Amino acid sequence: MNISLKFGDTNFIGLVNAQDYKSFVNEDWELIELLNHFSNEMINESNLVYQMTNKGIEHSWNIDVGIGLEITDENYFRKAEGYISVTTNKLYIVDYDCLTMAAQFEDEEVPDDNCEKNQIKINNGKYKVVLYQYYNVDEDKFIGRNNIDIRIIFIEVSEIKDQANKVFWCTYY
Repeated sequence: MNISLKFGDTNFIGLVNAQDYKSFVNEDWELIELLNHFSNEMINESNLVYQMTNKGIEHSWNIDVGIGLEITDENYFRKAEGYISVTTNKLYIVDYDCLTMAAQFEDEEVPDDNCEKNQIKINNGKYKVVLYQYYNVDEDKFIGRNNIDIRIIFIEVSEIKDQANKVFWCTYY
């Protein structure tokens, strides 16, 4: 499955279980408050959030999604592993615009109209999520692959171990 994440602020991207994710934070949230919210929701297994750039460069990410595949010994820019629960047979890849609007306004939803098309159909359960980033947007350089920017692999697990508790690659904590 291939997803193209376009048209939004992609400095941060998220993988979200929209059913379980509690999106609203505060009408006047500060960045550290938002990052802590993301971290708490990661602990609750409802999202995984990644800082994709240190320089604030927006990019239309070409994302390959695989379910049940295990990849080993691949060259890549960076890799992150986390866990998420699926409760409605779907997850969404969302951009920072979607996450921040829902964090600020109680009537905004995740996913928003722009990100709703980024749906991943997947069986209910608990999953280890391995994200490989091949494209270093800050340096305009591919490592390993040049036909996709990101690969996200879902591996079903019976239990969640060592859950990430902070936004991946975040430089703002």
